[in-house]
Amino acid sequence: MTGFCFHEHLHSHGFFRKIRDVMKSSDKIDYYVPQADSLNYGSVTLVDTYYLNTNITMEYVKPSDRNDAVAIRIKGVSRTDKEYLVSVYSYASVSVNDESGLAEASAEKIQGYNADYKDFQLTSQYQSKLPVTTSYVSAHSDNPYRPSDLVSSHIGKHKHTYQLPNETITAQFPRQENSNTNINFGMIQKVFETPFEWVLYLEPPSNPISKDFDFDTQFDVAHQNFVAKFISTFPHIDAANREFAQQTLSSLLFGLSYFRGERMIQFPNKTIVTYHDAELYSFIPNKPSFPRPFFWDEAFHEMLVFRWDYKLFMKIFKSWFDLQVNDGEWKGWIAREQVIGKEAQSRCPEWAWAGQVGTMNPPIFFFTLHDFVMEHPSSGLSFLKKVYPQLKKTYDFYYNKCHIKGQPYAFKWPGRTYEGEFGGTLDSGMDDYPRYPQDIDTEVDGDLQSWMALLSSTMRDFAYWTVNTEDYKTYVKNYEQTLSYLRSNNWNANMQQYQDSLGNGKFSEHTGYIGVYPLCLGLEPHDTGNNPRIPQMLKLLNDTKKLLHPTAGWRSLSPDDSGFLLSGNYWRGAIWINLNYLCLKGLKDYEDHYPEIKELRSQVRQSIISNMMKEYYKPHGGIFEVYMPLSGKGYFNVPFTGWSSLILLIMEDI
Repeated sequence: MTGFCFHEHLHSHGFFRKIRDVMKSSDKIDYYVPQADSLNYGSVTLVDTYYLNTNITMEYVKPSDRNDAVAIRIKGVSRTDKEYLVSVYSYASVSVNDESGLAEASAEKIQGYNADYKDFQLTSQYQSKLPVTTSYVSAHSDNPYRPSDLVSSHIGKHKHTYQLPNETITAQFPRQENSNTNINFGMIQKVFETPFEWVLYLEPPSNPISKDFDFDTQFDVAHQNFVAKFISTFPHIDAANREFAQQTLSSLLFGLSYFRGERMIQFPNKTIVTYHDAELYSFIPNKPSFPRPFFWDEAFHEMLVFRWDYKLFMKIFKSWFDLQVNDGEWKGWIAREQVIGKEAQSRCPEWAWAGQVGTMNPPIFFFTLHDFVMEHPSSGLSFLKKVYPQLKKTYDFYYNKCHIKGQPYAFKWPGRTYEGEFGGTLDSGMDDYPRYPQDIDTEVDGDLQSWMALLSSTMRDFAYWTVNTEDYKTYVKNYEQTLSYLRSNNWNANMQQYQDSLGNGKFSEHTGYIGVYPLCLGLEPHDTGNNPRIPQMLKLLNDTKKLLHPTAGWRSLSPDDSGFLLSGNYWRGAIWINLNYLCLKGLKDYEDHYPEIKELRSQVRQSIISNMMKEYYKPHGGIFEVYMPLSGKGYFNVPFTGWSSLILLIMEDI
């Protein structure tokens, strides 16, 4: 593991709490990713206006045709004083569980060994100016993913005080550290006067990066390749919108993460079982606030990723499904949130470390895979055959654990996460979307009923493509029965929309996304213009007093609903880009039979694009997690290039 951290070099009090190491929302740092292809090159700028008034940029690029080395450049520019002093630390560490691991620092090099990478070295190659001072430390750390702990510990022990004009304290490592027999963390500290550049190479000692390597040239080549690939992949995005779109994609790709270590599962009897050496490749929605993977979110991320790099998509998809429980009552279950390894545990509260067995999110990963197979039939079919047994297990889990007792084709989310006047459930992915206050046995949830119908139709196609004849027959029956139950039990004839059914002709009467779910997921018949439900749902989608914001997209809940903005503004009104994308995508198939849909789609597409670009926090490259239901303004986490990055597919209209 390698990384860097920094802080103001001279400060009279409390510099420890101002060390910038792990991105946290409490740091009050804006960051943006102007360019990144994650696996090949990237650039991230941290804009620190709260403490340092300094912009720190980290760039990296792989030498051509090499996957075992990377060049890193750290640049600093003061926003106020060109001679501002900044302490920058570059470090390398190996896991405390790697008994053969080693990471040891000297003034210009950290060298070591770990079981995966073998011998490595992180070498200081170039500095635009001589540092004011250079220090280093080698140590044992139980938490190598928290470099600030080491900085605080060692500087706290060996603090040097200098009499400077402003009588401040200089924080600096001692020149040497006593050796430790179990050294797994090496760190080099350089104190620079802004502006500065510092270039380092991570490489195997036996095959170092060539002396002819030129960082700027290689970075420019990588960027040109990125732009060419972008234009080829998204040919319909206008040139005027391309900078916005490229930075949005870059920000998503920059979130590619690898997790490895122990994970925990808590069973209904409160027993927690720890599984060792789990691993997962995944993107994350937002580094400061959501630095861990989510099953529901990742399925949306992958809608974009498979179009960009289908080999990466397959690797990520397989790693997710490799985490499923393989036997017993919970066979096929995949936790909706993944906290794998001590680094991930350090970024969330302890109560969240163990996944609660049985909790799940909508099975949208299946539909992402379906689109992938349709667009890449050769590679897709081969991959589908490999993962089909795992898909079948997870399908069976949804089917067996979510249906209502005695009604095999009726489904409900288990329990309530939110209580009070209007319930809510995290399992649904629409966390606080209003539900019936009590969890009752006869409830049939309109969104889950829709997901299960679509899941059965998707597995029907998978079984057909992989020639699993008996499975095919089962999925056809399940699809037909589930869809029939949805139409007969979840359609509220009085309100002319779909809703959660409570049984005996009663409904949880809320006007929001659930009201149009079956249409947006393509579950209404496509081959006739005589479906009485479709015009009613189109009224909701076209009504600015209901779901349609005139310039920003579709709201999650109507302003005249009794739950609108009640106890927050998450799924009780906010405009969500992932659901807007699903609806735009689903409606496209109805355009031939309903001409008004074409006009509506065009209007909403342009509204979403214009609003997101207007709200785009360009100096810091951010799109938002959600958009306000009345004003259309972005709010909550930014930059949120989780599923909000689906704006690219909206722009491309795919």
